[in-house]
Amino acid sequence: MKKPNKKNTPKTLSGQRGKSQKTSKSNDTPLSKGLIVLSYLYDRTMKGKTANAFDSFNQNLDTSFRTHISILCRKFGLEIPRRYVKNSSTGTWYKEYWLSNNDIIKVKKILGKEANNG
Repeated sequence: MKKPNKKNTPKTLSGQRGKSQKTSKSNDTPLSKGLIVLSYLYDRTMKGKTANAFDSFNQNLDTSFRTHISILCRKFGLEIPRRYVKNSSTGTWYKEYWLSNNDIIKVKKILGKEANNG
């Protein structure tokens, strides 16, 4: 008689091996995380500051900042400016991001911000 397999097998989305269903309690879809990043970028721009991937990770625990920026640009037709900056103390290069004036208007509509809030 064959022994039954008592291992806890992961639930799958399509019944195929390797495509496990997420069992996380958070309800973060890529779009909602992208909107968090967009809100963060909007807030930084309105304060006259730029954003970068390192600061976004520290603030939002976002490990895919550049990917979210790219997706947001394509999805909403944004033209988020960016530039390379060299850190003088370490000599490493990183990108800074901000919103253009046209993007600020679009982002207000996307995020549902009032014109007098920002």
